[in-house]
Amino acid sequence: MKYFKIEEIVDRETFETLGEEAWQLFNTDALIALDDLREFLNTSITVNDWAHGGSMQWRGYRSDRCPIGAKLSYHRAIRKNGVIIRPAEAFDCTIKGYTAAEARSVILAHQDDPLLERITRMEDKVSWLHFDLMELPANKERIYLFKA
Repeated sequence: MKYFKIEEIVDRETFETLGEEAWQLFNTDALIALDDLREFLNTSITVNDWAHGGSMQWRGYRSDRCPIGAKLSYHRAIRKNGVIIRPAEAFDCTIKGYTAAEARSVILAHQDDPLLERITRMEDKVSWLHFDLMELPANKERIYLFKA
């Protein structure tokens, strides 16, 4: 990745256990989408900040120890018989200089930009920017806004 370190997108225990091997928990396209979003907006993006003394650690990858979110959340790597069958492909972000609503509006207005092509969904009406790469049915918008 160009703009992010692994400790910025996984929780402390996952980082301490896996270190750089934690990259394997993510869908490669999700990692590219995060870097591309950073490049498109041309400003810093924070996912997790625990490594810098903050309290956020569950806004990227969510391990089995994570107390929040759905069991099949796109933040989680889904395993079957110990093998990852769907890697993590969601991020919750704080974007410097933008409210979450402003960031969603800018992304929607420029959704055909090649740097945004991997994003398929964003959570609406929350104070952070959630995006993921969930495959959408053909009848959904290019970037689908959902409410959790």
